[in-house]
Amino acid sequence: MALSFSQTSFTRPNHVLGSTGSVFSTPRSLRFCGLRREAFGFSPSNQLALRSDRIRIPSRKSFQVFASASSNGNGAPPKSFDYDLIIIGAGVGGHGAALHAVEKGLKTAIIEGDVVGGTCVNRGCVPSKALLAVSGRMRELQNEHHMKSFGLQVSAAGYDRQGVADHANNLATKIRNNLTNSMKALGVDILTGFGSVLGPQKVKYGKDNIITAKDIIIATGSVPFVPKGIEVDGKTVITSDHALKLESVPDWIAIVGSGYIGLEFSDVYTALGSEVTFIEALDQLMPGFDPEISKLAQRVLINPRKIDYHTGVFASKITPAKDGKPVLIELIDAKTKEPKDTLEVDAALIATGRAPFTNGLGLENVNVVTQRGFIPVDERMRVIDGNGTLVPNLYCIGDANGKLMLAHAASAQGISVVEQVSGRDHVLNHLSIPAACFTHPEISMVGLTEPQAKEKGEKEGFKVSVVKTSFKANTKALAENEGEGIAKMIYRPDNGEILGVHIFGLHAADLIHEASNAIALGTRIQDIKLAVHAHPTLSEVLDELFKAAKVESHATTRTVSEKVVV
Repeated sequence: MALSFSQTSFTRPNHVLGSTGSVFSTPRSLRFCGLRREAFGFSPSNQLALRSDRIRIPSRKSFQVFASASSNGNGAPPKSFDYDLIIIGAGVGGHGAALHAVEKGLKTAIIEGDVVGGTCVNRGCVPSKALLAVSGRMRELQNEHHMKSFGLQVSAAGYDRQGVADHANNLATKIRNNLTNSMKALGVDILTGFGSVLGPQKVKYGKDNIITAKDIIIATGSVPFVPKGIEVDGKTVITSDHALKLESVPDWIAIVGSGYIGLEFSDVYTALGSEVTFIEALDQLMPGFDPEISKLAQRVLINPRKIDYHTGVFASKITPAKDGKPVLIELIDAKTKEPKDTLEVDAALIATGRAPFTNGLGLENVNVVTQRGFIPVDERMRVIDGNGTLVPNLYCIGDANGKLMLAHAASAQGISVVEQVSGRDHVLNHLSIPAACFTHPEISMVGLTEPQAKEKGEKEGFKVSVVKTSFKANTKALAENEGEGIAKMIYRPDNGEILGVHIFGLHAADLIHEASNAIALGTRIQDIKLAVHAHPTLSEVLDELFKAAKVESHATTRTVSEKVVV
């Protein structure tokens, strides 16, 4: 999905890695789930003068300017290497890095052993949004009270399962083709075959192909994580990879894990008529969200729907349906490991997180030892070997490094790496990267949760304040009869620093970016509360949030004439 698939195995980092400012600075860098605008068929009309003959200066403050070189959109490599940059993995992270590398004049190749687009385009963000678009419309059409409030009369809504599945598949195919064509048009060499690191600055792909590059980026992503004892048959016991094909809509489906992927699929299945049972190892549902948001989301997204749940339990064994027997799920207590219950359902979806895809990458050839499968990196995505030493010219981005398992985070990391290898130091602030769950209504967040912020404040000796606004007070939300929702901001009243923002409500996934950009740019509340928002728009939910915050009078305010340094 568009978000981290984990709720128990992988967690969002709680530490700030620092920031030099916004990564995205031009219209060509616009993203959808981390995708550049080229994914939708838009190609830049011209390329600027490209660069080659790179010389890296050790100082972070002084960098060599590249000389103009080839005009074919892909630069010319140093004579001793086949490429300036090789990227292993053509998912959203690899694609974002490749296109930015071309902009920087680097001769670039990208290696893909499966299909261009990776998990996001083929088995995640893109097809899931197609299914959720259907569930949102079905949910609205099925809500007779909601429709009558507009003065509308609608007959019973129905759906064609294969038509819904085709919509998701067609969208994935379109975006995948556009990604491929955009890289080809810009001169990126797309090499087919499984890629691995053969040695320093050397890569093998396919059967016997060996190429070299000044720098290498590993961007191999992740795969669904299936705990021991669970037998996946792809029909009645499935992962998100299978579920997105929508080969069936079971009457009763158990979803193991109540994180982002579990919530989104519960939205889809219940809209299409299924009953859902959540199985969650922790003591509460939606453990990865801010607790207050989780409580409200449960009241709106779970309690009124055909959903029940078991918390504090593990699914120790799941047996697929066969010979006329249902799917059998054995539950044990998460703490004592004592047997708790046995469920018989029509299907089970395993939504227990993602595991890094790093096996067979030849990491042993550069003395790299993975940690729970993740490739260790520093704050600049530079790979660290088994001795704690940086591996020269080797980087890892995206799910494979485990810092933040989101498609757009992978793309941002890739762009950050390209900035570094092309001579400009850059450190990505991961706490400025937003996340969203595309339920109806949506959930979005950026930065710290309230408990995380308070813990940080206690350790570092500053006060934490919280302010909230309601969608019920927003004109646009009321016009849509969608007043259910809140926005919440955690901040420092002494200096106006935004520590975290969480939104539950209509189009929350779109609204969060004003807050995430403010965090990325270091904008303080006392500055952003002076900004103007169009009326009547949903953006006024955040406008009211910023204006409601109480910042101490001694906190400085930047004047409009002051230059914003990015």
